[in-house]
Amino acid sequence: MKDKLRQIDEMFLDLLIGIILCGVVFGILGMIITKGNLWYLLGIAAGTGAAAGILIHMMVSIQKAVHMDTNQASRYMVKCSIIRYLAMLLILLLGIKGDFACFIGIVIGFLGNKAAAFLQKPIHQYITRKIMED
Repeated sequence: MKDKLRQIDEMFLDLLIGIILCGVVFGILGMIITKGNLWYLLGIAAGTGAAAGILIHMMVSIQKAVHMDTNQASRYMVKCSIIRYLAMLLILLLGIKGDFACFIGIVIGFLGNKAAAFLQKPIHQYITRKIMED
């Protein structure tokens, strides 16, 4: 059981590092493309922070749901998913109010979550494994 929990913690760390790296890379590339638009940078920061928050909320929800019975866990996970979707919608609506570049930055920051999942294996191999060995 401890090995499973350690595996979950390592994957969580892989995804969190991936989200932050993607946010930094997307932020640098976007600042070059938009010629220093601070609204874009604010959007990337908000999207990356929200993606990290969503990941943390998802991991906490999963760890709580594991200790519930099946029916209760299913309802709990649906409720938590709706909370995450509403938080994303609220952040996107605030981005639309700000500026179009901010909205685009937020969307790209949210997509850092997907890119981090895609890059999880190389991140684990080259970064997280070395951190966990120390």
